[in-house]
Amino acid sequence: MNLKLRLEKLCDVRAWARLHFADGTTLTGRVLRIGHDYVEMESYGDIDKPFQHEYSRHLVPLNLVKFITIESSAFAEAERRRLDYLSQMESTSDSMPEIER
Repeated sequence: MNLKLRLEKLCDVRAWARLHFADGTTLTGRVLRIGHDYVEMESYGDIDKPFQHEYSRHLVPLNLVKFITIESSAFAEAERRRLDYLSQMESTSDSMPEIER
């Protein structure tokens, strides 16, 4: 199956995926949007750094992607990290005065 078609199917359900690049690096995140020649993903920190919860969005050119992983046990940890990030954001917004929201 074509890589772009597979990513489009993952985008429809906002599924988790791991993009693998030619230099051996990876990016794990949820697939948000597929463009003509790019994929947009959101991630919630690096698996190698479990205590850093950083939300980030990535626009990755499709020609840089070597292959993808679509099912992995690491995705459950990534989803926990996402939910933890969202709960931290909600708790900090609850503690802010109404005028700062």
